[in-house]
Amino acid sequence: MEIRSEVPAARELDALVVPWFDDAPESEEWWANAARRWFEARDATGEPSGWALSGSLDGPDLFVVRIDASARSRAESIRRAAGVGVRAAREAGLSSIGCLMPAASDTASWQAAAEGLALGDWRYDGLRDAEGRTKPVATRVLCAEGSPPPEAADAAARGEVLAQVQNETRELVTLPGNVATPSHLAAVAERLATEHGFRTQVWGPDKLREEGFGALLAVAKGSEEDPCFIVMEHTGDGGDPYVVVGKGVTFDTGGISIKPSSGMEDMKYDMAGAAAVLGIMTAAARLRLPQRVIGLVPATENMPSGTAVKPGDVIRGLSGKSIEVINTDAEGRLILSDALTYAQRLSPKAIVDMATLTGACVIALGHDAVALMSPSDGLAEELLQAGTATGERTWRLPLWREYRRHMDSDIADIKNAGGRAAAAITAGWFLREFVDDSVRWAHLDIAGTAWADEARGCQPKGATGVGVRLVIEWLRDRT
Repeated sequence: MEIRSEVPAARELDALVVPWFDDAPESEEWWANAARRWFEARDATGEPSGWALSGSLDGPDLFVVRIDASARSRAESIRRAAGVGVRAAREAGLSSIGCLMPAASDTASWQAAAEGLALGDWRYDGLRDAEGRTKPVATRVLCAEGSPPPEAADAAARGEVLAQVQNETRELVTLPGNVATPSHLAAVAERLATEHGFRTQVWGPDKLREEGFGALLAVAKGSEEDPCFIVMEHTGDGGDPYVVVGKGVTFDTGGISIKPSSGMEDMKYDMAGAAAVLGIMTAAARLRLPQRVIGLVPATENMPSGTAVKPGDVIRGLSGKSIEVINTDAEGRLILSDALTYAQRLSPKAIVDMATLTGACVIALGHDAVALMSPSDGLAEELLQAGTATGERTWRLPLWREYRRHMDSDIADIKNAGGRAAAAITAGWFLREFVDDSVRWAHLDIAGTAWADEARGCQPKGATGVGVRLVIEWLRDRT
């Protein structure tokens, strides 16, 4: 990411993004006067004055993004503004863009601007004919008001790496279920490990049976695609690991408890948690994090067939607990139960799992927050802070003991679904059953945030890649 210490007045760049904070001091710069006149004219029409774009000037096209300084952190506002501008530049067919960095921008803002320019410029056109594709903006520049601080270059470079990895995660989530199968996830993990220098093992059905991954194997029974368990390790400086776990259901029909046909095509992104874990491992290696990080992905399809697990069946997973399957569409928590049981054997400093786990999470929080559940106040607070810093905000839901009764089974140790009441929380409680109280563990339900139905800020329509920057920020703060 190039950094310049001046604001272009001539058309050496096709466009300039100006994050316009409503509490900014008066300025007589050419771009400030133009922006002010444009917003005054817009306000006079009675139109809303939030996110907006201006027209062309004699210099670069000026993409002004008006920001309520009280709504979000300064860094997140700049990230979103950069994303709005680069999306507009791409739609206009422009080839170069700069983002104006407000005076006295801190390190987080420089990183955020680099992320916004790269994240907002993403599209997945890999399955389109050439004429259906749009060209990315070839040149992206950060323009400083005055001299950039010495740490700006490192911050921008880190932001560009994180955005590149998140864009790769988005691409993986976008792929259709006939392409992104469990074996494809395994192949991607092996390729990324070779390219970036972390370790990978892939366990197939025979190894899973030998080890006792009964819950993962039960979910996979209805599919002709073999399940697998992907184990990745970034060694860092050694020591006990931080473990990240991602749900890898590459297509979810609901199994015998089959979903309605309307919208079922969206279930290709039921592996968004797994894709995020692959992204986290890649970012950890590329950024050379000192922490030892282990990524775990249980991967399978959930299909209906004569061999599929049925409602009422009782299965045993790696933990040895008996599980009554009430609903075969509550399969993500089953495969995660095996992965979490395995994760505890690694003497982890902490475990964080990510999953598109429940529709109830979407009902509770919509598409603007990740549901966070953890019995550890300290870990929950760490993830809340990381979410605020990255714009991938989390909201904590309770895991009170009273919710456990919804998971009581008449014939087994636990059942996999507790009904409609508090369904996101009871799903979290199910997972908690497979994590010892002595282990710091958190569950992130990303069902509402893994896919965007409309473009906003640095998020184009489509897969979000949520979780990559959130978890990397959390890990970086553990040093």
